Amino acid sequence: MTFTYHIENLAYSYGPCPVITVDSLAVPEGEVLALVGPNGSGKTTLLHLLAFVESAQQGNIKFCGQQVTSEGLVAFRRRVGLLLQNPYLFHASVQENITWGLGLRGIRGKRAVDAAVAALDLVGLHGFGNRYARSLSGGEAQRVALARALVLEPEVLLLDEPWNHMDRESIHRTQEVLRELNRTQGRTVILTTHNLVGAQNLAHRIVHLHQGRLIAATPDNLFRGQLKNRGQLFDTGRIEIVLPRPAGQATFVAIDPEKILLTAQDTPGHGNAFQGRIVALAQEESHIRVTVQAGESFQILLQNSGNGPAPLRLGQQVAVNVPPDAVVLF
Repeated sequence: MTFTYHIENLAYSYGPCPVITVDSLAVPEGEVLALVGPNGSGKTTLLHLLAFVESAQQGNIKFCGQQVTSEGLVAFRRRVGLLLQNPYLFHASVQENITWGLGLRGIRGKRAVDAAVAALDLVGLHGFGNRYARSLSGGEAQRVALARALVLEPEVLLLDEPWNHMDRESIHRTQEVLRELNRTQGRTVILTTHNLVGAQNLAHRIVHLHQGRLIAATPDNLFRGQLKNRGQLFDTGRIEIVLPRPAGQATFVAIDPEKILLTAQDTPGHGNAFQGRIVALAQEESHIRVTVQAGESFQILLQNSGNGPAPLRLGQQVAVNVPPDAVVLF
């Protein structure tokens, strides 16, 4: 198997504060990988390291089988397309923004214009070439920035929170573009997001980050605590979770939001059951995100068809049922 990236013992700090500590991460060529985590988890810093904008302070990065060194960063950087969360567009037309990078590579004139038109068509912005770039909406600007990255035909596409400023139509269009690039050209795509459902709709694999470390669980329901009763209970200070088997040591527990079941409050539960009430409801693609205050604040993702009580409403009294296979300790 050929790997686009192979990382070992990677570390990066801002002053005395470690931001990224990755023991090992391999990204096969042609994979769509999502880095999922809350703000401050290190997603953007890791993406900048993969884009060779920042140089690793410790550890090794191999790119397409080649060892990355500080002396060769510029050459590696030219092979990667990076879409920032808040992309900067020049005070110029959309076409001039897109052809700027081509000009630096000696591609000008009709060839550059034709490439810009094709890139705009690809992202669903046909006819936008003569628009003033700084007059665009947030979603349009994001898609122009994507076109500017794609026109350079990078081997790898890195996107930092690409859907933050987009409406639903723009999100779907961008997902289709990325899916098609991956399918037809085998392009490796790595994106960061805090939206687990959005990541599931596109990515082949999802990697979760917490405090700069990769974890084998979603951070949606991540609680700090301590083991009790010879490792049979995990106590967060607000709730006690009975573990499927005794554990030796752990500082955090993570509970998969898609495996949690909601039942009526007086219904007997299976495994751990916590009584609470619904405090927030939100639509996320094909899921409903339910926030339940039940000692801890639980995030639950339900399919629209639902495996919980219906209809859901704010203030409703429910039981949060946590099956054993939803619990991960670390």
